[in-house]
Amino acid sequence: MSPVCIVLLVFVSIPCEGREGVGGSDQDWGYITVRPNAHMFWWLYYTTYNNVSNYTDRSLIIWLQGGPGMPASGFGNFLEIGPLDANFQGREGSFIENFNVLFIDNPVGVGHGGETAEDLYNFLKIFLDETHPEFKNVPLYVFGESYGGKMATEFVYRLKQKEKFENLTLCNLKALALGGAFISPISYISNYAAIAFHLGLVNKRVSARIDELTKQIQVLINKEAYEEASDIYDNILNELDLILNVDFHNIVRKINATWMTDFQKITSTLEHVMNSKVKDKLNITADVYWEYNSDVYNSIKGDVLKSVTDKIETILNTTDVKVLVYNGMLDFIVNTAGTVTWLDDLNWTGKEKWSTQNETVFKINDVIEGYSKRVDNLVFYVVFRAGHSVPADNLLAMNEILRKEILDDL
Repeated sequence: MSPVCIVLLVFVSIPCEGREGVGGSDQDWGYITVRPNAHMFWWLYYTTYNNVSNYTDRSLIIWLQGGPGMPASGFGNFLEIGPLDANFQGREGSFIENFNVLFIDNPVGVGHGGETAEDLYNFLKIFLDETHPEFKNVPLYVFGESYGGKMATEFVYRLKQKEKFENLTLCNLKALALGGAFISPISYISNYAAIAFHLGLVNKRVSARIDELTKQIQVLINKEAYEEASDIYDNILNELDLILNVDFHNIVRKINATWMTDFQKITSTLEHVMNSKVKDKLNITADVYWEYNSDVYNSIKGDVLKSVTDKIETILNTTDVKVLVYNGMLDFIVNTAGTVTWLDDLNWTGKEKWSTQNETVFKINDVIEGYSKRVDNLVFYVVFRAGHSVPADNLLAMNEILRKEILDDL
């Protein structure tokens, strides 16, 4: 998530639906109307795992992208976990090798967390009741990356509240998975000055300036003046952007002389792919297109710096849903130190045990890929050699997490 450069690329216009998709695997896609004149595009990949008699023998993963406003059908699909990359080359280790994956493009236009959560709830209800009822009892895992983690948290919270108060069971929800998720913004922002200075990215004067702006943000958040706080946050990112020769999303990734990050370059490529090859292959009508909308961030400024840790506390304290949190150690904007901070500060039944629990390293082929910590239904992974997008940077480690946290539960 980088509010400095916000991209909204969404399929809009009339509903469509299909079966013969991209990449040779069985797929389905279409639109679901979640409220009047509000359609959400979805793209479902059925697992390619050979040893299952039916795809419903494997779990369903819902993938929500961040941004805010980056559609999962393109970013998560072609840049991270889908069967093909943006060059239409096969991706070894794709999530669909072992799981059914449902990409949902959200939010609809713009909106705050509550509206987004309600839209996602309405989407899931229609998807399971009318479109794909065979998934109703299949283990469900909701993944949210970056700002998508906030949306995923609001969604799961709303889902469990609705189930409780309406005395129903909509789905077989197993876990909320949060990857590089902007759950408690001030926890991350509070580390920017120190991290930048100790990595040698800024001098003491700039570090002090960032620290002062951070204090101003904290005061405004305490007053619930979130839009004003977001304006100052923009100032911090803009100031860092003018100074740093690094990518906010992965501090060891190269930036060329034009200061254009890999992410910005691939966005242009992806936009072309989605509006040509993908659009044609999915037989999407001519008036439907991927749209850049630079107004999205400004439209939800009042929501960006709000914390959703209270929703996570409720999920942990009142449900059996697993909360799986993972962070790339090279992520600056959603830094590991910030995630550790809000995890340690959670008020939940396992708080005391969490404070004394030691971390455990996890290895793949005798190589240490990170460490983990777990108490009851809360699990945390720090992944080495990965930044903001763990699947894009270290898919091997990501798949090991999936094996431990999903496959082992089957």
